[in-house]
Amino acid sequence: MRLERRLAAVLRDLAARKAMSVGECLEETLLHTFEPVGDGVANPHTAADLHHIQELKREHGVDYDCHASHRFVERQEESR
Repeated sequence: MRLERRLAAVLRDLAARKAMSVGECLEETLLHTFEPVGDGVANPHTAADLHHIQELKREHGVDYDCHASHRFVERQEESR
């Protein structure tokens, strides 16, 4: 699976905070999105988690929202 590098960094740090592997954190998030709650879906994150996620997004330069993925463009990495 490929993830935008800044998003992957946020996920890695969030998983560490929750004492989970990245895979476990992804599974938890995905499973919650499959559960309807009212007009939305269940959220796996506490209010404290959401606050911390916003801090991680700033720290890692995530300057896009949840609808941005369809606009991502992969660039070739330069040879070193």
